[in-house]
Amino acid sequence: MVILASSICTKTGKALASRQFVEMPRTRIEGLLASFPKLMVPGQQHTTVETDTIRYLYQPIGEEMYAVLITTRQNNIVQDMDTLHLMARAVSDICDVADQQDVVLRGFDIILAFDEIITQGYRDNVDLAKLRMITEMESQEEKIQEIIENNKQREAKQELKRQAKMFDQQRREAAKRGMGESGMGGMGSSGSILGGGRMGGSYEPLLSREPEPVRSFASASPTRSNTPSISANARGMRLGRKPKGADAMGAMQNEIDLTQSLMDNMSIADSTATPAASAASRATPTMPPVDMKGVHVQIEEHIIAVMNRDGGLEQMEVKGDLSLVISDPAYANVQVGVVTNSQHSAQVKTHPKVDKRRFHTDAVIALKDVTSSFPLSQPIGVLKWRIVSTNEDDIPLTINCWPSLSATGTVDVNIEYELTHPKLELSGVVISIPLPPGAQPTVSDVDGIYEVDRAHSTLEWQIPTIDASNCNGSLDFSVPGTDAGLFFPVVVSFACQKPYYDIDVSGITGANNEAVDFSQTVALIPDQYAVI
Repeated sequence: MVILASSICTKTGKALASRQFVEMPRTRIEGLLASFPKLMVPGQQHTTVETDTIRYLYQPIGEEMYAVLITTRQNNIVQDMDTLHLMARAVSDICDVADQQDVVLRGFDIILAFDEIITQGYRDNVDLAKLRMITEMESQEEKIQEIIENNKQREAKQELKRQAKMFDQQRREAAKRGMGESGMGGMGSSGSILGGGRMGGSYEPLLSREPEPVRSFASASPTRSNTPSISANARGMRLGRKPKGADAMGAMQNEIDLTQSLMDNMSIADSTATPAASAASRATPTMPPVDMKGVHVQIEEHIIAVMNRDGGLEQMEVKGDLSLVISDPAYANVQVGVVTNSQHSAQVKTHPKVDKRRFHTDAVIALKDVTSSFPLSQPIGVLKWRIVSTNEDDIPLTINCWPSLSATGTVDVNIEYELTHPKLELSGVVISIPLPPGAQPTVSDVDGIYEVDRAHSTLEWQIPTIDASNCNGSLDFSVPGTDAGLFFPVVVSFACQKPYYDIDVSGITGANNEAVDFSQTVALIPDQYAVI
């Protein structure tokens, strides 16, 4: 009951890339693939052939190749066909299926994709979108680290150039001063216009003062001990004599090393803080700011809805909770009245410290022990509910995707949405439809706006608001291709400030049964909403 091998072969049975999931010698798999074309019957409609012990499932990719799945005859052929279609789509994403040489060159990438689809002969729960994410192996943190390293190297080079330029300028100034002193030594009593305006007598050089010291990053006040001064009895240049700029060069080198060390430390600190900042930027957007009062009520639901391409419901689950945030000690022992008008059968549970009998009889959330109180300034969940359904009528927003092949070599796609629960108001709705890599869709009709995401090969259909006044819409487009299965899974995201389970707070009273003013936020969050 396992898959024996997945392969890409030519029409003559030559293996281009193959992955075996059971112990099987190479000669065995080559023999199976070589006999595969001989078993095919010309003109047959189905894409399976069988022997006494082996079943071949195949799908043409390109004009000269097949994607072949080799299984036992006891396997579930429906599941194996779905696995084969995913394999063929993965190969089309990885390489050019019209070029056998490209398939051979990208063989390791193809086998890696096969390993993600099938593990030890059994199909993994993976779709094309997840497979693309795994095979791309892109890391946002790695990209950020590369940018930091590049910036670090560029800044270090600029700093070294600046320091070298400063040192070169100092060296030229020192050379000029040395030449001036050597030239003036022989003038003596004959006078010189460079002697500061005095002629004859003793000579007092103009450049006897110390040159401007090098500014250092290590300390705020520069030291003058490392800067050479030119005395009045300086002589000309001599062979073998220590250059006047040697001490300045040593000081400059020390400063460059210290600067580089400081820059390294700063870069290390930046790289340490970057992952946290990047994680914060990827966080889920928060709800609009709310003026929280002494008692704040939070109602939050998470929905998972997976539909198949035929319109059926594969999986649906809604998990919700009602939490209290009490910031005023005067309201630490409040009673919350709730009202539920939902037609959905939900499993409702209260907090262990909540009086369950009173909740079920009076729909009031109150503590069992009247002398105790709720924690202050922190959310405390007092009520939870869970809804699991397989009824298609329970889907709040239905998505129907109808791709069809045309005679002109294109695929015409029609997508429709319908809001089946008019009490909900969805905002910022984005319906993401996969596209063939590099394809440019031609949109003929759209309710809302659309955008092509070339980086992820998707068409983003954006509807600002879906409510009772705009409960349905459609999108029609065409794209070159021959595989109608490439347009799944369709992924939906939205924001909603009304709960799926119709629950609301009717009122809150204090310890003396006085009415308490409160604030409230509601959020319905789609954890997974897709058509597969």
